Amino acid sequence: MPVVPVPGADYGWPLSPVPQVARAFDRPPFFYGRGHRGADLAGTPGQAVLAARDGIVVFAGPVAGRGVVSVEHADGLRTTYEPVAGTVAVGVRVRRGDPVGTLEEGHPGCPAAACLHWGVRRASGADAEYYDPLVLLRPRHVRLLPLPDPWPA
Repeated sequence: MPVVPVPGADYGWPLSPVPQVARAFDRPPFFYGRGHRGADLAGTPGQAVLAARDGIVVFAGPVAGRGVVSVEHADGLRTTYEPVAGTVAVGVRVRRGDPVGTLEEGHPGCPAAACLHWGVRRASGADAEYYDPLVLLRPRHVRLLPLPDPWPA
């Protein structure tokens, strides 16, 4: 199922300035299969991690020894940020660009001093699968082009 943001609901980068993508999303072949369920963004230790869109903090705490912050958005998507030293509490409403924590070192496989693992998935239900977060940053305008003529002259 493709990610379809609510019209007029724009997402932004969780790091500023716009970071380099150190590792792209790699959809697993099946639900529990190997893959990369997010995008790793190169940053610096202590850099502010920003909410990608308005929402409510639904988790802020450690998971497997790393700090994680999750924000649920009105379109039913949930963005996650790790490794992060969270500066927000569960239940806090954040706006796009608000700091939710600071980037920590220690993301495995990161070629930079620190990498933010940014993920997005459906918040709950049968569609609770992961999507490529970079899709949220693409322009929403679609331009249709004609198909090539199947009968050349």
